[in-house]
Amino acid sequence: MKKHSIIFTSILFAIIYLPSLAQDTGCTSGDCENGKGKYVYTNGYIYEGDFVKGIRHGRGYLKSPEGETYDGMWVNDQFEGQGTFLWTSGDKYVGAWKCGVRDGYGIYFYVNGDKYTGYFKNNQFHGKGTYTWADGTSQKGNYKDGEFISIDNE
Repeated sequence: MKKHSIIFTSILFAIIYLPSLAQDTGCTSGDCENGKGKYVYTNGYIYEGDFVKGIRHGRGYLKSPEGETYDGMWVNDQFEGQGTFLWTSGDKYVGAWKCGVRDGYGIYFYVNGDKYTGYFKNNQFHGKGTYTWADGTSQKGNYKDGEFISIDNE
C-alpha cells in the first residue's frame, strides 16, 4: 500500500507542479500579431514589444538565455533605427542599426573603460570617429572597415 501511495504522490506532483515549472513558449501575453505582446521562443529568447503581422516591428526588448539584451527599434524582425545592445561581457553599444547590424552613428563602450564614438558600417568602425582609452588618451580620425586610416585634421 505504501508503494502505491508514493507512486500516486509522484504522479500528482508531476501533474500539478511540473507544468508551472516549464516556461511557456509562443505568445505568452498581449497581442503578438498586431499590437504589444510577449513572445518566448523555443531557444530561450524572450521578446517584449510591438508586433505587426506577427513579426517584431516597432519598439521592443529582446533578451537571450545568456543574458544579452537589445532594447530599441525593429523593422521587419531586425534591429533598425536607434537601439542599445548589451553583451554578457559588459560591452555596450548605443546607436544606429540597419538591417540588424551597427550602421550609422553610435558609441561602443568597452568593459575595460575604452570607448569608441563615431560612425559604423556593417558592425565595424567606418568614417569619422574617436577612440578613447580608459586612461583618457584618444585618437580622432577616419576609420575604414574597423581600422584606423588617418588623423582627422578638423
